[in-house]
Amino acid sequence: IVEHPAAGYKKIFETVEELDEPIPAQISGVIPSWLGGSLLRMGPGLFEVGDEPFHHLFDGQALMHKFDLRNGQVTYNRKFIKTDSYVRAMTENRVVITEFGTIAYPDPCKNIFSRFFSYFKGIEVTDNCLVNIYPIGEDFYAVTETNYITKVDPDSLETLEKVDLCKYLSVNGLTAHPHIEADGTVYNIGNCFGKNMSLAYNIVKIPPAQKDKSDPIEKSQIVVQLPSSERLKPSYVHSFGMTNNYFVFVEQPVKINLLKFLSAWSIRGTTYMDCFESCESMGTWFHLTTKNPAAYMSSHKF
Repeated sequence: IVEHPAAGYKKIFETVEELDEPIPAQISGVIPSWLGGSLLRMGPGLFEVGDEPFHHLFDGQALMHKFDLRNGQVTYNRKFIKTDSYVRAMTENRVVITEFGTIAYPDPCKNIFSRFFSYFKGIEVTDNCLVNIYPIGEDFYAVTETNYITKVDPDSLETLEKVDLCKYLSVNGLTAHPHIEADGTVYNIGNCFGKNMSLAYNIVKIPPAQKDKSDPIEKSQIVVQLPSSERLKPSYVHSFGMTNNYFVFVEQPVKINLLKFLSAWSIRGTTYMDCFESCESMGTWFHLTTKNPAAYMSSHKF
């Protein structure tokens, strides 16, 4: 058993195992017989690999939970998402891809020259999709805040396909908390580098299920771009606002230092969390854009 750095709070860092099949859940009270369906939730479920612990709650490997409600009864099931982060960690019995608060070091079994050069292969972004799950078209995707999302089967909880959103959109990543309209249209936001290395925030639109059964992700588009207050330090983006007629973006003083992220990652062993900093002089800015048609309202910045 690995002694976890969380110490007295380690209860929330306890690793669990997958279930082979659904089990009956304990019910307190009465669930109406007319209430039927499934509740899907994501969360961390694996907090150590071999003798290496994951140090942050956001590092635990993605576990999908499912509650099935039928005729007043409930069954529960759970399975790990077979991401690259998870599969490679289990195969090599160590942390292979750097997570939010845990550094992945080169394979200690390699010789010193292999270990040295492995530091300079560039940033390997995690696909550990532990944060949320939502529908795109007729499919379901488990997500985190990077450019990778993972298609899953909501019935069997099996992992189907890893998707790189950078192949379809000019974004470095998207939030894990989009807005979904009644027709299935998905709106989300992420940051990106624009012309001349300028930093901006893009609001993305993914259309609903297509009549020709094509993949809605392939028809994704940027609907509006918002400027960043700083060139090399984007604000951390967790979510955004949407009304019938407007998008509302909150640019906050919690910043990501991109120079540290890009230059120190491989050399010093930097995690995502190490690249966060506070810009106390900035304050918090609210940006508005119209929705249909989408346009940035430069005169409406508060």
